[in-house]
Amino acid sequence: MLQRIWSTLCSLKLAIILASIATLLAMGGSLIMHFNPEVFGNLDATTLSGWSRSLGKEHPGLSSWFYATGILIILLAINTACCFIDWLTVIKARWRKTGEYLIHLGFVLVVIAYFWGSLAGSRSERNRVGEGEMIPVKGMPGYYLRLDKFEPLLNERGRPIDMINTVSLLEGDKVVKRGIVKTNTPLLHDGLVVTPASFGRLTIGFELLLPSLGKGYRLTTGDAIPFADGKRLVADAFFPDAVRRNGRVFNRSDNVGQPAYLLRLLDNDETVWSGWYFLGRPQPEALQGLGFNPVVRRPVYRTVSYLTINRDPGSGVALVGGIFISLGVLFALFSFYYKRSRGDRPEIE
Repeated sequence: MLQRIWSTLCSLKLAIILASIATLLAMGGSLIMHFNPEVFGNLDATTLSGWSRSLGKEHPGLSSWFYATGILIILLAINTACCFIDWLTVIKARWRKTGEYLIHLGFVLVVIAYFWGSLAGSRSERNRVGEGEMIPVKGMPGYYLRLDKFEPLLNERGRPIDMINTVSLLEGDKVVKRGIVKTNTPLLHDGLVVTPASFGRLTIGFELLLPSLGKGYRLTTGDAIPFADGKRLVADAFFPDAVRRNGRVFNRSDNVGQPAYLLRLLDNDETVWSGWYFLGRPQPEALQGLGFNPVVRRPVYRTVSYLTINRDPGSGVALVGGIFISLGVLFALFSFYYKRSRGDRPEIE
């Protein structure tokens, strides 16, 4: 009984059946994907587990072929692994088949790596970070990515041709990897892949003209405007598109809509007032008579980089599998031409 089960698992006929059904399902599924982009459009931007928990779960009728194909591929990998193990038991008599069975082993490892990465990995797009800022790495608790320097490369027409990101990967306060991330040059570390996606400009404040003082000031977060009698107005926060709801102030977007500052009025370094001031609207009572009657001259921008951060814990296994497949192909080719040179070939009647 056990021998019959083992023979079935090692059967070439089973491999052909599984591969044929999986191929037919994949062909039909590709048409389903084409006509349902709202379900499958972001499949490359997320992990298999993440997609399955959201869109895959919401559309079982459209995604059932996907899961069926995955199950068939897993069964095919089991069949291939059984063939490899069966070959190992008779390797002394069949060592000339080493190339073919190295390909078998490589395929099994690649399948394991794919499902491992798809289920335990993570994908994160459009991670915004400015120079000197740090962001947490999704899927790697305690790890942070810091942008040390950013330099966009532009052609003579001002169009971007590359994005040079000097980044550091930190585990806590310790730098574990530092490198330059640009097109076709990712940062790689323990299954982590960091690539550039885009860049842009954020409005972080304004250059203001104060007619009462006859001066202009740059007011961003952390800047201060001095007044007479030891008074200072400090900007603690800035929202480019602010809105007040239920007594609280929120930022709606990064686009300039209704800008607002969180200001703090100091009198000889002692806080006497703190609150939000919406540009263009009536001033709070505490600021009236101070001489703070700003006229906006121009925005102050900060360039930010958008990075794609993916983590695939199975990448190392996939690399080993790819090496085995390559070695298997080379060994099989060598074996084929060696037999051919000796005239060792099957006769066709």
